[in-house]
Amino acid sequence: MRTIEKSELISFCAKSLEAAGMLPSDAAITARVLTETDALGINSHGTKNLFGYIKKARAGGMSLTARPEIEKEGPAYALINANSCMGMISSHMAMEIAIKKASECGIALVTVKNGTHFGAAGAYSNMAAKAGMLGIVMSNVDPNMTIPGARGMILGNNPLSYASPLESMPSCFLDIAMSNVASLKVIQARRDGRSIPDSWIVDKDGLPTTDPSHYPEEGAMQPMAAHKGYGLAVLVELLTGALSGGCISSLGEITSWCFDPEKPNNVSNTFIVVDVDKFAGKENFISRSERFISALHNTDKAKNAQRIFVPGEIEWEKYNASPDVLQLPDAVADSLEELSADCGVSLPWIC
Repeated sequence: MRTIEKSELISFCAKSLEAAGMLPSDAAITARVLTETDALGINSHGTKNLFGYIKKARAGGMSLTARPEIEKEGPAYALINANSCMGMISSHMAMEIAIKKASECGIALVTVKNGTHFGAAGAYSNMAAKAGMLGIVMSNVDPNMTIPGARGMILGNNPLSYASPLESMPSCFLDIAMSNVASLKVIQARRDGRSIPDSWIVDKDGLPTTDPSHYPEEGAMQPMAAHKGYGLAVLVELLTGALSGGCISSLGEITSWCFDPEKPNNVSNTFIVVDVDKFAGKENFISRSERFISALHNTDKAKNAQRIFVPGEIEWEKYNASPDVLQLPDAVADSLEELSADCGVSLPWIC
């Protein structure tokens, strides 16, 4: 583990992006989203990927200077063309628009097409929770998951997140992909030479395997809970690629953001916001949510269980444990060191 002040990491990421050609305002948004993701302990989708994004831009698969554009909008909806800009920029813009429209209409949906990898979906659902609203965020991705009865990569594992405001912690939130684990965890296990649980991927014949050494050239991710994860991934595809008029994973229209750096990613994202104040009333909603959370916490525990967690609680405890200083795993630190050497921006590690 390496240790760094959060403010220094934000500054490093922003300066690295500016050195690569990004506008300071866009660099600041991207740096904060990625650093806050690390602060929650979601290191697979935080600053570790920053150098990969810059490499993709250099290869021509995305643009650090492109601007997202609103193509259609009404009182409670909008359609944005990301124009292959940095995923954090189009996503931050979309969620800000959804929050504003929801405050006026009670509920709003903003969908984005021609996008790129946006990091952790929870970064954006929590923007809604911070505004006192309920946020739902989803994205389609390149095919990396099999489906029941099939072999090979047929469908994206299509992440989904929600966040709802609370008083006892910033939000109740969940951020998951529809596969049993994120594909980046399989990639990391391959790099580390480790075996994996047989519930993570299937081999070239569609059978569960503990060997990640041939992934992603062969095999595919397994959907969580079999047909249930499959069904939810289809829902995400309908609400993103189909709804936006963008690209759909199973039609071969979406490429990997990291394995095909020279090609546009072509993902679509959707952002839904509910202004709870327009319904039960904000104070009433949060009060009843807290009672609900308390009931979950106080449920009779199973034998040997020490504690019951609610969604997001583990992440917020990590976030609050050391609010000004981050401890980053070696894989994250190594990626940042490579970026530092490449762009000439120093990394002020504490240790």
